[in-house]
Amino acid sequence: MFFYKKILLLSIFFLSIVFCYAQNTILTRDYEVYLENDAVRRYMNEVRYESHDSTLIDNYRKELKYRADWPNPVVVDIPQTSADSVVIICCDDETLKDSLLFKVATLNNSAKLYNLIPNRTYRYEIKYNDDVLQQGKIHTKGQVRMINVCNTVYNVRDLGGWKTADSMQVRYGKIYRGTELNGTYIATPEGIELLRELGVGAELDLRANYNKGSNTSAFSFSRYASEGTVATYYYTNDSGQLPSDITRYSWQSKWRLEFNFIVNNLRQGRSIYEHCVYGKDRTGYISLLLEGLLGLSFNELIKEYELTYFWRSSEKSTKDSIDKVIDYIKTMDGETLRDKFNTYFIDHLGVKQSDIDYFRSEMLEAIKPKDIDDSAIRNMEYNNDSSDDVILYNLNGLRVLSAVNSGFYLVRDRKGQTRKLFIKR
Repeated sequence: MFFYKKILLLSIFFLSIVFCYAQNTILTRDYEVYLENDAVRRYMNEVRYESHDSTLIDNYRKELKYRADWPNPVVVDIPQTSADSVVIICCDDETLKDSLLFKVATLNNSAKLYNLIPNRTYRYEIKYNDDVLQQGKIHTKGQVRMINVCNTVYNVRDLGGWKTADSMQVRYGKIYRGTELNGTYIATPEGIELLRELGVGAELDLRANYNKGSNTSAFSFSRYASEGTVATYYYTNDSGQLPSDITRYSWQSKWRLEFNFIVNNLRQGRSIYEHCVYGKDRTGYISLLLEGLLGLSFNELIKEYELTYFWRSSEKSTKDSIDKVIDYIKTMDGETLRDKFNTYFIDHLGVKQSDIDYFRSEMLEAIKPKDIDDSAIRNMEYNNDSSDDVILYNLNGLRVLSAVNSGFYLVRDRKGQTRKLFIKR
């Protein structure tokens, strides 16, 4: 009898262990998704503009049946649970930064996660209270980071992700552009909180004095107002839509003040949300100037400007006016287009070179190079270790006389080993 009781007790003990193990088992699932919606992705991959080419945006937006100014969501399965809602926490897998938190209902057994950064690997956890129900990796692809601000604000995107002509990349999460937040288009409290989570701490308002809601910060209506953390705010009180002449002092003086506002807030660790009413013309012009200063090519400048037209398919592109602006910039002194934008900022806007240098250092980062294809560099010469002269090659295996611009270069030692070398100028 005692023997059977012992067997029964041992069985209960082992069953309890199995039950506890089953209860504590954490599901692991990985996901991979292109964050650019299909129309934007095709546009980014297929279009390359030369000076004064006709706009091609209509070829990609003519049959839109959805919000094409939104990104694709990452659809994550929710494990079975008795909870009404769970929390999903995402962060960059390498740096553990750029974290986003999502509170989602469990009714549909899945959740749509918006506003992740393209071309990243995130680690995520689905939690209920302190229990982790599911975890894994999310691999995002693409370049353009379009933002979904709770369905009520439009045409919002990150200026990050664009490649410069000297092999750098604009950092994500520093400057956002979009429609107004408290006029015809109104951000909900949840939308304001989302922008806060994205790092926005400054609002650059480009609306005219006759625009509804102008001269009033959208963030002052948020729940943060009572906590004394209202975002810094600058209202330009402009009276026009597009500058009829980029040489007009009234426009140049405003662009100088706006640039200084952006730089000062970057120095304070704040990201900036810049907007007019539609986030199209006035916002497009200041964005163009900033991106030209960072070193985007003509093709990239035009493509970023035209992404706005995925929001409203009925809107006519104003690419022609941008061609004229860049034509004027090309008359400035300088070897490269970036140098010519630099001259325009110094000689016409009255901006300090030290502020331009800081802006670039804060906004740009080196592109992480892909694995080297050795067949492309088979003719690289070996470096003599006893010599101070280093023979440099670009990432395509072509020899360069010197590292004129910041970025990654290749060198090869006497043993035939190729390595990457980052040089900052």
